[in-house]
Amino acid sequence: MNMTITERIRLLRQERKWTQAELAERLGIHQKQVSAYERGVNLPSTDILIKLAGVFDVTLDYLAFETKGGTGKLNIQDRELLRRFEMVDTLSEQEKSLAKEILDLVILKHRFQELAGTGLS
Repeated sequence: MNMTITERIRLLRQERKWTQAELAERLGIHQKQVSAYERGVNLPSTDILIKLAGVFDVTLDYLAFETKGGTGKLNIQDRELLRRFEMVDTLSEQEKSLAKEILDLVILKHRFQELAGTGLS
C-alpha cells in the first residue's frame, strides 16, 4: 500500500499508541506542528525527518517516500559496494548505526533530487 508521508507519520504514531502531544515531546516540537504534519499542512524539515525516523525506528527512505514493496531478496550488482556492506557487517553496533545514518542521508538526498527533477549528484 502506498502512503503519503503524512499518512505514514499518523500510522506510525497510532501503531505506538502515542498521542500527537507524546510524539511532539519526543521530537522536541509543539503538538500543533505534529498535527500540521499529519494533516499535510506542513512537511517536516530534514532535521525533523531524521528525528521521526529515529523515534519510530524506521529508515528515512521508508518514512519519506512511497514504497514499492520489496521481495526481501538482496540483489546488489555492484561487487565493490557489496564488499563494503560485508565489511560494515563486522563493525560494532555503534559504527553500524553511524553507517546506516550516513546511507539514509545519501539515499534521502537522492530521492529528494529525483522528486525535484534535478538529478544532481
